[in-house]
Amino acid sequence: MGMDLRTFLGKIKNYNPRLYISQTEGITIKYVKLLEENQTLFEPDHLYVCKTFNFKKIPPQKGAINILCIKTDDLQYKPDKNSIVNLIVLNTNMDIFKTFNEIQSILIKYQEFSIASTKLLDALISGKGLEYIVNTGCEILKNPICILDLSFKLIASSKDIKVEDPVWIELLTKGYCSYNFVPMSNVRNFIDVVHKSSSPIFIGKDKFRIPRIISNIKINDKVVGYVTALECQKPFSRNDIEFIFLLCKVVASEMQKNSSLQNIKGLKYENFIMDLLNGKETDTRVIEERSKFLDLHFKPNLYILVVNVPQNNFVNIPLHRVRDAIEYMLVGSKSVIYENSVVILISQKNKISDIDHSFSKVIDFFKKNNIHGGLSRCFHDLANTRKYYEQALKAITLGMGLKINKFLFFYEDLAIFHLLETCSSKSDLKNFCHDSIFNLMRYDKSHNTKYLKCLRFYLSNEKNQLKTSKTLNICRSTLVHRIEKIQEIMGVNLNDVKITFHLNLSFIILEYIDEFK
Repeated sequence: MGMDLRTFLGKIKNYNPRLYISQTEGITIKYVKLLEENQTLFEPDHLYVCKTFNFKKIPPQKGAINILCIKTDDLQYKPDKNSIVNLIVLNTNMDIFKTFNEIQSILIKYQEFSIASTKLLDALISGKGLEYIVNTGCEILKNPICILDLSFKLIASSKDIKVEDPVWIELLTKGYCSYNFVPMSNVRNFIDVVHKSSSPIFIGKDKFRIPRIISNIKINDKVVGYVTALECQKPFSRNDIEFIFLLCKVVASEMQKNSSLQNIKGLKYENFIMDLLNGKETDTRVIEERSKFLDLHFKPNLYILVVNVPQNNFVNIPLHRVRDAIEYMLVGSKSVIYENSVVILISQKNKISDIDHSFSKVIDFFKKNNIHGGLSRCFHDLANTRKYYEQALKAITLGMGLKINKFLFFYEDLAIFHLLETCSSKSDLKNFCHDSIFNLMRYDKSHNTKYLKCLRFYLSNEKNQLKTSKTLNICRSTLVHRIEKIQEIMGVNLNDVKITFHLNLSFIILEYIDEFK
């Protein structure tokens, strides 16, 4: 496995060479040899090291001749247009054998890096996951490696290398960096540096007990995590910096399989919120520690808002645009794109009402863009985030299914329908309706009356006769007569609280099963 000539010239630029290059395309250096006296045969994939060279004695060759010449005086060489010689001149007093060894070392390290690169790519192609890639990297680097997400939660770590470092031990034991980790390691200053760096950073013993290389992992030019390698079993070399850079690219390729990472902004809280949403983080103590580490301060009243953005010919607004717009309207909220929806964790001092000013803006935005959202009930413990996320999802499903003419559905308003949905899988919901309501439906059908509708408005208006008569556009005495007739047909007393409750429930059931318009 060789190194192309352009790459080789980049590796020796610290020697300040003078270059007389006739050909670079297709030139690969595989071997380094000392030039023999009166040598006449040259291999195009060899680099010949010498102190003097007689260019006039070169016999015809099939390929290029690559010469590295060490000169202490000026070299008089003017290549002609038909030259086949690639000449590299080093003006130095360095011993030829030392130079030879250094050049040989450059080539060997490059070959080792190429082999390591192949192993890493094979690990990626194998489909065995992130843990396998990390263990392969550890085997090559001969030092322990771990992968962290933006919230500094452990994603993967190498095995079988014992590390005597309290920070590392805590990370691997707990699976995340606790709040106490910050002052102990003064890590926060490095987070920003590593986050913004375009290459891996070496951090020595002046900052950590064990030196380490830390690098960010990027997907679509956004940081999604970090790779950390510790200098435990083998001292780091320059090649190791390049290897970690490659490892980050391979890890990024593997992480890209996770669709949720395609849409992150690169904010530290995003992975933490996603862990809460998928139910991976339910331990209150762990949640508190991770929140402190991420400097997250939530107000007592929490809500989950899920925004469903269908991608079709009628609606084609990007998810990230919806996310940014809602974050702007709901100040202090934390949002992620999760399971092809925008999910917002809202924390407020006061509880939300459907006439809340900030929510009126959100509803207007939904209406303008023909999108729908679901809002969970209020909760106070982040450990229950998954439950309330499911409430918000269910609010959208029920609201759309019941054809409710709204763009934001409150789960609180639809919880009774969730109950009916659950019960419907066990029994026919009509069995729970008050039997007399079917008598009234049959009477309406045979006599072409609308007593069922009248009863519905009367009960929904809490038996307020004035309000009901206005709704039905009839006089109060007509309403009184109709109510008496309804009671007669049904054989019930509408002053009985239990009866009215059962009838109200019956109307809700009929609405749910779409038998009442």
